[in-house]
Amino acid sequence: MALELAKDTIDIGIVTRDRKASLAFYGGVLGLPALEELRMDGFTISRFQVGGCVLKILEFDRAPGVTGPGGALGDATGIRYWTVSVSNLDQILDACRAAGRPIADGPAQVRPGVTIALVEDPDGNLVEFVERPAG
Repeated sequence: MALELAKDTIDIGIVTRDRKASLAFYGGVLGLPALEELRMDGFTISRFQVGGCVLKILEFDRAPGVTGPGGALGDATGIRYWTVSVSNLDQILDACRAAGRPIADGPAQVRPGVTIALVEDPDGNLVEFVERPAG
């Protein structure tokens, strides 16, 4: 059996301990367009448009008892980062630095014309930004 996709993109859900800080990072620092906020039984979901994808920031009424592993990319298994292709990497990194967000790695040219950098969000999740030549 193969998946029969009803949508050709994926959505990403991030559980946070500090929704206000996450909203300030994703909406303010990165400038992602905010979508509607949904209140569910026991948690709140704030959503952002990322191209054709949706980023969901979840804050539970009761804080989770376990936090993600944090650390560098190769320090733990599981989903360690998500990637956004951009055309203004230097500006993004300047905005992240100005907001006090740690640059976990890079910027580094990984092959000719392709530069990456990883930034920590307020919960220590890694967001990879990739800048490629246009075309």
